[in-house]
Amino acid sequence: MKYSETTPVQYQEGTVRFLGMDIPVDERVLIPRPETELLVEVVAGICEEKRWKEPFILDIGTGSGAIALGITKLVDTAHVIASDVSQDVLALAGENIKKFKREERIELTSSDMFSAFGSEYNDCFDCVVSNPPYVSDKDYGALDAWVKAEPALALLAGAEGLDCLKVIAAESSRVIKPGGVLAVEVGYDQAQKVKILFEEYGFSDIKGFVDFGGHERVIIGRRHG
Repeated sequence: MKYSETTPVQYQEGTVRFLGMDIPVDERVLIPRPETELLVEVVAGICEEKRWKEPFILDIGTGSGAIALGITKLVDTAHVIASDVSQDVLALAGENIKKFKREERIELTSSDMFSAFGSEYNDCFDCVVSNPPYVSDKDYGALDAWVKAEPALALLAGAEGLDCLKVIAAESSRVIKPGGVLAVEVGYDQAQKVKILFEEYGFSDIKGFVDFGGHERVIIGRRHG
């Protein structure tokens, strides 16, 4: 296949290195980045700190499956439901789960955000984790061409880039067990706004984790109870 000059090298090579794993990727999915490695490491640390024996985790917008694969690599007893709205994306994630032999620990679910998780999932998960779309309309216009080669559906999230994060904060307050944790990746300038969102939806002990560029890129909060 002939690629253009603006095609990311990860698509050309067909894999991305993520937490020591060579995860297949193509134009169907967002390319996992170091910020997302940080997100997975934070979640793994929470599992250890909380001493959850068999943490049950929901990964919203799984894409390539990198987050679910990373968590199950770092946390031996973790079980993950990994969801996505796109059937094409779920097909790739399924191939990746089989490649790493995680079928017994990662379950794929077709869901537009939380649409597949009704009241039967209330107070169900120890942790909800997500690297959602968080690019604002304004910032999208300024992105490099190689970033725009990635699926817009996985990047764009409204005027402030907070549309998906608002839904995640609201719905996670329902599906997370009391005392459980919400962990999300956010844009370089969104940390304070997301912390306020967490507070509005009943989360406490809210913390930010800084990436290599000095930006708070991972935000966590504990559900009251």
